[in-house]
Amino acid sequence: MQLLGEKLLATFLIVSLSLFTGFLPLVLAKKYDFSSIDSTQPLLMKKQKKNPKNVTLSFLLNIGGGVLLANCFCHWLPEVREGLEGIESFMPLAETIMVCGFFFISALEEVLHHFLHPHRTPEERERQENYGTAGESSEDNKKKK
Repeated sequence: MQLLGEKLLATFLIVSLSLFTGFLPLVLAKKYDFSSIDSTQPLLMKKQKKNPKNVTLSFLLNIGGGVLLANCFCHWLPEVREGLEGIESFMPLAETIMVCGFFFISALEEVLHHFLHPHRTPEERERQENYGTAGESSEDNKKKK
């Protein structure tokens, strides 16, 4: 009976700490103005990155991500190892599966972010298309194509 109580307490602590650190940036963002950096000027961007509010938000997001990663690797890895006990392999199969899953999710997130939230504005696209054509207007470039 005591073991069941300890398991329930550990589960409650893990869930509550994960939720607390995960939602803390959202709660603080409602209380404080965490402005996003929407500038293409390097000096202004550098100045905004050092804003204490942005540094605090970044720190809290990293803590939340660290808690989730630690939860994943410290609690799931023994379960994966136990599930793969009967399989003979020349490499650490459980760790390989966990890392492949991690990189798959990271790659999927980057691809979705690239297609759903592109960083280039129409002005930046036009500037890139006109790169190296000094003195020519964008109408001249379109006529060439």
